[in-house]
Amino acid sequence: MKKQHTIITRMRILNGWLLLVSCLFALSVQSAGADESPFVVTQVEGEYEDVLDSVKTAIKGKGINIAHTLPAAEMLNRTGKDFGVTSNTFLNAEIVEFCSASISHKLAQKNSANILLCPFSISVYVTNDDPKHVNLAYRRPVAGEESAQEVAEVVKLVESIITEASEW
Repeated sequence: MKKQHTIITRMRILNGWLLLVSCLFALSVQSAGADESPFVVTQVEGEYEDVLDSVKTAIKGKGINIAHTLPAAEMLNRTGKDFGVTSNTFLNAEIVEFCSASISHKLAQKNSANILLCPFSISVYVTNDDPKHVNLAYRRPVAGEESAQEVAEVVKLVESIITEASEW
């Protein structure tokens, strides 16, 4: 009975994550231009752990605290068999979440719904299909015209972190 409860709990958590990701993806696709992907990916050669550490160091170097890290590959690889997945997509994948209080205040002052843009995140991952490259990815933030300047600040911050982390 306890094992069944554990599996049901894990399935509910995974379903919640999948629903959240699907909603965020749908919102991003609706607002992105027809020829503009909602995702920005930079590929680098190097060791996964070194690149991940460089991302974390770049964030901290800007005086920003890391709010959370999500071990995405670990979770997906662990639960895949429960959903009929026969091969893992990722060798390694972690999502680093962080927030600039300065930018977040500006976003919230323009439109309280902009709180949905926080925290900002950068995914660092290596796929099984391309183990020689580490990918640094982020989702383009989308908000109303009144927040365009603040959204541009978010993009500038995230891109500066990725540039710093990928040019070591």
